[in-house]
Amino acid sequence: MKKILLTLAALTIMTSVTMAAPVTNLQKGQSVAGYTYWNPDVTLASYDFGNTDANGLYAETGLNENVAIGFETTSGNIYGLDTRFTDVTLKNKLSENFQLIVGNRSYDTSYGSYSYTTNKFMYGLGAFTDLGNNATAYASILHSDIADDFQIGVNYKVSKEIALNLNYRDYSEDDFSLKGVGLGASYNF
Repeated sequence: MKKILLTLAALTIMTSVTMAAPVTNLQKGQSVAGYTYWNPDVTLASYDFGNTDANGLYAETGLNENVAIGFETTSGNIYGLDTRFTDVTLKNKLSENFQLIVGNRSYDTSYGSYSYTTNKFMYGLGAFTDLGNNATAYASILHSDIADDFQIGVNYKVSKEIALNLNYRDYSEDDFSLKGVGLGASYNF
């Protein structure tokens, strides 16, 4: 069992409990802050470790009509392995419904007295479309030299300032994957 945990720890050092903020369409001066919860199924080399909990906070602000910056931190724990990642992103609208996403993901992992930190450049695309007066569907794909991170979801405005989010994420690399449903809430200002 110790060998399995150490293998899981080594892989998780590079992967963390990855999740990203929902895709948003911010205009100049608009900002959003939110909370995300994800309960992915953890699979390593065809062995299912079950589900784990991940919690995150994020904030984004529109710098102009096409560019937004974002910050997110997410943490989780599985079998005593504490993981946290921090994303800093820049989003540039390519058209009315598509955006280019670039950024840095810092992975921080600790297990007992062992700890490790690494940074990875990531890039990808986000897409969104209105489903009606209060709902927006979105999808995103992010890629780094170690993994692919896909998300599809819906943001639903319950008021002018507050939105709820439901999504499905699939994070994968070689023999490791995190897949599951996530929820969130955000405040727009």
